[in-house]
Amino acid sequence: MVRHMIGAAALALLACMTGVAHATPSACGERLLPPSPRAATGQRAVAARDLIELRDFGMMFDSAKRPAFSLSPDGRYASLILRRADPDTDSYCFGVMLVALDGRTAPRLLDVGGEFIQAMTDPYGVTGVPSGLPVTEPPIWSPDGTSLAYLRRDKGQAQIWRVGLDGSPAKQVTSLTTEPRNLAWSKDGRSLLFTTRRLFDAGVAEIEREGRSGYLYDERFWSVAYARPTPRLPLPTEINALDLATGENRVVTADESAAMKGDAAVGFPADAGASATSPSGNRAWVASERADLPRGPTLLRVEADGKSVPCTSSACREPIAALWWSGADTLYILRGGNADNGGRSALYRWRPSAEPGPRLLLETDDFLPGCALAGATLICARETFTHPRALVRFDPATGSSTTVFDPNPEFAQVQLGKVERLTWADRDGVRTYGDLTLPPTHKAGERHPLIIVQYISRGFQRGGQGDEYPIQLLAARGYAVLNFQWPADAPEAAAKASEEAAQRVRVRNWSGRRRIFTALEAGIDTAIARDVVNPELIGITGLSDGASTVQFALNNSPRFKAAIMSSCCDEPNVVFNAGPGYGNNVVQGVGYPPAGADSREFWRAQSISVNADHLRVPLLMNLPDGEFRMAQEPFAALKAHGAPVEMYVYPDEWHTKNHPAHRLAIYRRNIAWFDFWLLGLGSSDPERAAEIARWKAMRSALP
Repeated sequence: MVRHMIGAAALALLACMTGVAHATPSACGERLLPPSPRAATGQRAVAARDLIELRDFGMMFDSAKRPAFSLSPDGRYASLILRRADPDTDSYCFGVMLVALDGRTAPRLLDVGGEFIQAMTDPYGVTGVPSGLPVTEPPIWSPDGTSLAYLRRDKGQAQIWRVGLDGSPAKQVTSLTTEPRNLAWSKDGRSLLFTTRRLFDAGVAEIEREGRSGYLYDERFWSVAYARPTPRLPLPTEINALDLATGENRVVTADESAAMKGDAAVGFPADAGASATSPSGNRAWVASERADLPRGPTLLRVEADGKSVPCTSSACREPIAALWWSGADTLYILRGGNADNGGRSALYRWRPSAEPGPRLLLETDDFLPGCALAGATLICARETFTHPRALVRFDPATGSSTTVFDPNPEFAQVQLGKVERLTWADRDGVRTYGDLTLPPTHKAGERHPLIIVQYISRGFQRGGQGDEYPIQLLAARGYAVLNFQWPADAPEAAAKASEEAAQRVRVRNWSGRRRIFTALEAGIDTAIARDVVNPELIGITGLSDGASTVQFALNNSPRFKAAIMSSCCDEPNVVFNAGPGYGNNVVQGVGYPPAGADSREFWRAQSISVNADHLRVPLLMNLPDGEFRMAQEPFAALKAHGAPVEMYVYPDEWHTKNHPAHRLAIYRRNIAWFDFWLLGLGSSDPERAAEIARWKAMRSALP
């Protein structure tokens, strides 16, 4: 497994590598192609590998904003990048999948191979920090519909590849030394357009030279992960045009790129979200309802026949995920699920020139992370509570659906717990929801230990945000699991013009954290009221914002008997631990006390280290080596006061962990932790013997 490399080139390539072993294309082809569906019996118990080795496409934790697939120009096919994890080799298989939308022709793998391409971020002014999430751009269709272009990484470098539908082998069409992104075809099909950030690579080389005389410790450092600076912002993005006939690649302007792609100058506002233009020039877009509240409520705006068409329906004020025009005058509106509407997606149809407002066609608890209009039908990626992502066809006239591609048909053979969506309002009237999963063997009158998973609950109940808490595995072990959806921002925070200003509101008296935790407690009470939960045995888990909620919960409530965190921690040391850029942001922009200040009272409600003298809830931390330093203070404080705490650090990982072997280990350790601390169970697995012995010693040392 690749560890963080010492050389500066690692800063650019660190995200490229996942594992040291890769399956052969032939083996991957077998792993990626779904088996023929069989009659569902629902008799086989779910296993960890059922979840880790799912065939996935698109972004697992997305919010219906990035495409998971692309449609051919004639609307007959969909293309997608299918991936499947292999914990034995700690690697992934990738393939370009062609799906015939007639539902009768078997899907085809047009290319197999490649490595994990990791998305990069620029947090708090530093550059090129891996996120742990995959780049999931689907293949894009040539204008004539005969070939596909896509990104593929081999030997640590992403390149652009092309494959035809005629069965000929895929070909690499670039030999870049920098990372391409955002592929698009020119309208004539002769060129491919893509973006790069070459100055990042030049910045890495400059940092290597700077190291000979020592690095100035400044805002370029992300010191929670790196002992060196990152290239300084701003780093402009170049638009490249690759001539497919000659192989010539040149940098073009944004106007040249738009002209080559044939983008129409529709004049949508700069802050427009979802937007669509009909063949006749009718327009629809989503923008802030009030210009002075850019983070506040949004409103659907429509222009038909050159005139603005007002919409007073609540559908026009819902969170709108996507818009499409069918023909000249029919607008389809996809509503996204959120905390206020119970997480329910909805599809509306509206003829603005003939109807007073949108008409509801269907509403569902299913998650629809991306749709596209194909003729008179809608093709969507869909997840249900108990079935992973598949491609389906919706008939807008009836709301009925048909599955056209199920990557995981064998999942119908797995016995799963029943999932129920619970909605509630807390004592302050704040609304949200959660998905409650009960054991498959649940019987009336049984009450189960409850595990809280956070902090976004949509679609298939897999493992929560970050996929580290296997909901169905926990249910199979006899737990009830509540996957909690965090509530909407408080009005005062939502009214702020920037996220930084909103965070300053949330941090004041920790009001944002209190709002989330109050809603969570109301959800726990809602589950308890169903008489299926043992209120004396509750565990809590979380990654990122969910981990911050775990901190607040342990400090402010006695109801939790065990906890696990996937990242850690919001503590006094964050003002210097992550680097000067982050420190300046949280002190000057958010309102944290500066380093060296007497800040115990500020941190009393949130910090683990400040409260370590009395915290005794067993706490397990599974942390990436790219972030674990932020946990050193709370871990040391808990250990110093005899609290039951254990921390594992996983190499070559970032905020979201992507190594399949690590995910399998985390699944198993998390279940063992709750079994031990909530149920008093050990393990017959000899590999857990030393672990269980440590936990027993911790338990014996408790007062």
